[in-house]
Amino acid sequence: MSLQTGESGAVRAVFEDLGGYGAVAQQRGAELDGGADGPLLGQLQRTNIQLAAIPVFSIKGLADTTVNDLLAAANVSRRTFYKYFSNKMEVFESIYQMAVSLLMARFAAMQPQADSQPQWLRAMVTLFFDYHLAVGPIIRLMQQEAMRSDSPLAVHRQHAHLQMQRLLLERVAEQNPPRDPLTYRALIWALEATSLELLSRQASRAEIEQAKQVMSDLLISVLCPSLVSPSMPSAELV
Repeated sequence: MSLQTGESGAVRAVFEDLGGYGAVAQQRGAELDGGADGPLLGQLQRTNIQLAAIPVFSIKGLADTTVNDLLAAANVSRRTFYKYFSNKMEVFESIYQMAVSLLMARFAAMQPQADSQPQWLRAMVTLFFDYHLAVGPIIRLMQQEAMRSDSPLAVHRQHAHLQMQRLLLERVAEQNPPRDPLTYRALIWALEATSLELLSRQASRAEIEQAKQVMSDLLISVLCPSLVSPSMPSAELV
């Protein structure tokens, strides 16, 4: 099995875990409600190009990837590609947007299933870092690009941070003391920085498991102090 084939399988697995085509169609419902050229089929083609592009970007990097590489990976014609995207950067940008929107939707859906707010926070952090084990290279590449102020991804990164901040405010603040908005953003920055540091040095599974524990404990202790006993070991915070 080639490296790209293995990467593609991991990408598809994560995509399905986040809801797959159904979740994408639901989020883009307004665009699927009509159109003479078959909007649902068009959305499937667009998504397939995005999914096929991820292993290419992961292996070759953003600078060295060409449109021809993406055509070959997705097995589509140039005409089909340019029907949905103007260039490779637009594909990369759309992948970042899709990943963020699916992950945020999954975070929100997990909350009603959790027995407590600490359990929800721990589940979110666990899911976040589990994806690092599965598709780390593309996460690292997207994070590095999004941190560049002149990148098209930068504005989407800021929007993602605001989405996460609102989600935490809505789901946690009502039962806990109010926090300065900067507190939520600082926690999000800490998650992002930890993620990038682990990915930059290709951290082991054990190190990622430790990161899950530490970052979960941090979010819980800051956001849910009333639910945490000073003598309570972290394993009991769920």
